[in-house]
Amino acid sequence: MKKKLLFCALLSVMLVGCDERIEQLSTLPDTSAGDTLPVGFDAYNSRKTTRSGQVGVTTIGTLQKKKADGGGFGVFAYYTDLKQYCQTYVPNFMYNQGVFWKGADGALTDDYWAYEPVMYWPNEYGSDASSSDEEHLTFFAYAPYAEAASPSAGSVADATYGIVGFSRNTDAGDPLVRYIASFDPTESVDLCWGVVPSDRTSWALAQGGLTQTLTEGLPWLDVYHPKETATQAAATTSRVKFKFNHALAQLNVQIDTDADVKTHQDADDDLAPGTKVYVRSISFTGIAQQGALNLNNTEANKALWLDWCGCTDLPFGETVTVHDGRRDSREGAAGAEAYNETPQGLNPDIIQNSTSTPGVTHKYQNLFRPSSPIADPENPTDEELEARLNDAVCVIPTGEEMTVTIVYDIETTSPNLSGFISDGATHGVSIENRITKTVNFGGAAGAGLESGKRYTLKLHLGLNSVKFDAAVGTWIEKDPVEGEEWLPGGGQQDEEDPITFTPTVEDWDDSQEAVPLPLTSN
Repeated sequence: MKKKLLFCALLSVMLVGCDERIEQLSTLPDTSAGDTLPVGFDAYNSRKTTRSGQVGVTTIGTLQKKKADGGGFGVFAYYTDLKQYCQTYVPNFMYNQGVFWKGADGALTDDYWAYEPVMYWPNEYGSDASSSDEEHLTFFAYAPYAEAASPSAGSVADATYGIVGFSRNTDAGDPLVRYIASFDPTESVDLCWGVVPSDRTSWALAQGGLTQTLTEGLPWLDVYHPKETATQAAATTSRVKFKFNHALAQLNVQIDTDADVKTHQDADDDLAPGTKVYVRSISFTGIAQQGALNLNNTEANKALWLDWCGCTDLPFGETVTVHDGRRDSREGAAGAEAYNETPQGLNPDIIQNSTSTPGVTHKYQNLFRPSSPIADPENPTDEELEARLNDAVCVIPTGEEMTVTIVYDIETTSPNLSGFISDGATHGVSIENRITKTVNFGGAAGAGLESGKRYTLKLHLGLNSVKFDAAVGTWIEKDPVEGEEWLPGGGQQDEEDPITFTPTVEDWDDSQEAVPLPLTSN
């Protein structure tokens, strides 16, 4: 079959950070007739994928939900003709293309992943043509899917946290997903990106009985037209299958208090009546609250995070602070945090909302606002309480070691005092404490958090000292779940074969026990 051009335009594109202007010829094949093969996708999915992008636990079932329910994943694709993909190309084949499960919710076979409009593999072979299969397509993917309100601006509508934007559809270079972390678990989004899985490193080509070799853990770069197969079942091997890796680290922080940290094992070692501990703020280095994920990672299975504009590495040495916005104008040395009066993700039980607030207790509490549901708040089960305690937030790891600064008040009511505690109405005394420590999660000295790992930090606040414990667990890859049907339809493959996709996502192993690593106390 002879190739026709849908369009042929010289696009002037500017490389980021360069003054050189490059002229690019962009072409697409005609798919109106002939032996064309549709691009199909497959995937496997992660349990903790969450807003923009869906909030909450994601399993293969949630990725397979309808678009309105937060399902699906997004694909960027580049057609480069005979050339290899490089930074001069714009996404001229797919831009944030949503791919959604079209079968029954939870069904794992005999259904398919679909998208519109269906795109076809560039095709220069057949009875009337000779080709070396040298036309290339390059695919990048992320999950969970977030719709771009304006592709020309790369924006996501009404997105305060999670996936808030993309590189524009006219931007040359690697596709970027812009992300803002929330420290409220009810809004925390677990961003993932797609790479070549272990069972797609050999890609049978359409002509000559040749095989293309792809690199596990990297994107689908410079892919040739796959070999057509005679049956629907065999055709799954020619789908573009994504393994979705976690681009973020998960952070769970638990907190308790003692009259004396050294005797923490004493179950009755609670604070004296009339004394409470309230958290004002907690600050971290070693993480970033916002950044841009480059979907073209250069190290296998390692997330490539850049600064917000996508121009350079994440900044080091910056501090991210989560605070409650105390109204007494005494927060910190300069009182800077006293101007925000909206809780920013801290558990409302541990901040000074009123004198009836429990504060930090001798029993572990989640430092952040818990998100796991409790069916009967008056009679929570042990399993529900454990789930709330272990709720985590997703953060961007910067690669530098973590330091933690916690600011908390020890307040004691006393009618004999003329002063007041922080509510401004109850007589007593409120003493501010500020403690900073470097946290070692068991790695080499100076090592930072890593994408795809879950970290647990336990803070013991006392009247005479503070102790930090740290533990780390890992997300473990599970067996992939595969669809069994071609897109856009099923059954015997006809002359025009769609490009199909197969997603898979790494699972979170919640059964893994992390051993706490004690740190030096004050």
